[in-house]
Parts: sequence; structure tokens; C-alpha cells
Amino acid sequence: MRTELRQARTIRAALDAATAELMGHSGAPRLDAQLILAHLLEQRREYLIAHDEVALSAEQAIAYAKLIALRRRGMPTAYILGRRAFFDRDLVVTPHVLIPRPETELIVERALAWIHAQGRQNDPRLRIVDVGTGSGAIAVALAGRLPVARILATDISSAALQVAQINGRAFPNLGYVQCDLLSGIGGRFAVICANLPYIATAALDVLEVAKFEPAIALDGGSDGLALIRRLLQQAPSRLAKPGLLLLEVGADQGAAALTAAQEAFGQAAQISIHQDQAGLDRVLQVLC
Repeated sequence: MRTELRQARTIRAALDAATAELMGHSGAPRLDAQLILAHLLEQRREYLIAHDEVALSAEQAIAYAKLIALRRRGMPTAYILGRRAFFDRDLVVTPHVLIPRPETELIVERALAWIHAQGRQNDPRLRIVDVGTGSGAIAVALAGRLPVARILATDISSAALQVAQINGRAFPNLGYVQCDLLSGIGGRFAVICANLPYIATAALDVLEVAKFEPAIALDGGSDGLALIRRLLQQAPSRLAKPGLLLLEVGADQGAAALTAAQEAFGQAAQISIHQDQAGLDRVLQVLC
């Protein structure tokens, strides 16, 4: 913990010291410094910019230095703040769940587009399941846009489901089940969504995110597709007709995911891969 940061006595001095400390340890050191201080002071980031001459107490400066030290060691800013924006929601996140990524919003967008094309956005019989829900990001985003649909969020982790329940507490149409993929839940679903672990086990040793995010949310087996293949084997008997399956995959897994889906569904479905905003393979789509 650097002396300059511990002894900072104004917002400006604290931000300048924190930004310097995060150089080389963050892709956006000034932004991280602002977000963490705003969180500590229970203020908006804009407040810091407009009131950078405001004094900090010695206790606030020390507490801020401790949080910046965590970020410098690699802890994601979302875990320090305890929150992460996703789609049109601000979600609670803890080290028990994967931090939602912007690219996962593609699943929500494609699901909503298909549901609207089917004219089912106000259908109370519409059943949707978000498998391996984690923070509940996908399920909560869909529940907010489809208030009469019946949406189920599942996860093998009870700790993750507790976080999902916090994020989904405003939505009475959202239910939760602790189970392994689709095992233990009955019926068919018009939409099956999942952002399952898809990182190869061997790669976890060299990934920065694996130092902080839960292994259960990252480890996809020897080639990263173990859980995705298992879900694809379960899905044909659980997907309604018409039905939509959307699975997030790694940028280098598009071809292998297509093959796995073709083996599971045969000629009974339209199967495709969709790219994210960076032009990378990101979502496997199956239409029945």
C-alpha cells in the first residue's frame, strides 16, 4: 500500500495516486480508481469529477488504499464493487458467480427477437429455462422484458442460486432449481438458454480470471465443450416445437459446437453460429 494513497486528503489526490498505482495492472486505471472510490463514498462517479476538491478522512483514505491494493493484485472491479451492469439491469455479483460479460447479451437479444417473431411476448404459456444461471443475468434480463412468461433459472451451485435469487427478487415469474443441467426438471421449453463453462481445463492455469472467478463457472473439461455436449444431448427431448436453443461458446469453438449440435439434433433442426460485436463466434443457435 503506497504512502501517497494512504495519505491522500482530497478526492483529486486519491484518484491521482490510485490511478498511478493501477498503471500496468488495469486496462482502465482511471476508471477503476473512480468506480472504486465512488463505491466507497457511496456517491456517483460524476460526483467525484465535479467535487474533486472535497476532503477525505484518514479512515477513508486507508480504506480506499486497501481496495486499490485488491484491484492491483488482479481482483476484478466487479467483485470489489459487488455489482455489474448487464443488459438493462444492475446485478449483484459475488465471487460465487461468473461476472456477466457484454457478449452474453447476444443470447438475450436473440431470444427476445425470436419470441417477438413468434408473437409470444405476451403468452403466459411460454416456458424458458436459463441453464447454469450463475448471477441470473440471462434469466433476469428475460424476466424483465417478458413479465408473463414462465422462466426457470437452474444451477448446480446453491451459492450461485442465492445470488440469482437476489437479482431476480422483483420478478414473480422467475423460479429457481438447483440441479445438474436439465436433470431433475420436467417438461419442454420453448427457449433453452445457457452460458455454461467453456474454457479447457489446462487453460485455467494461465488465465488471470481463473485466479478470482469460480472454477465451477469456467472449467469446461478437456476441450472446453464437455458441459455443452451434455446439454446438447439432453436438449432434443426437452425443446418444444417450435423451439430455440442458444448456447454461448468460445471464439475458437464454433465449428466444434456446430458438429456437436448436428450430432445431437440430426436433420431435425436448423443450426447456426452467430458472432458477437467483435466478429467472433459466440452463440450456437438451434431452431426446431
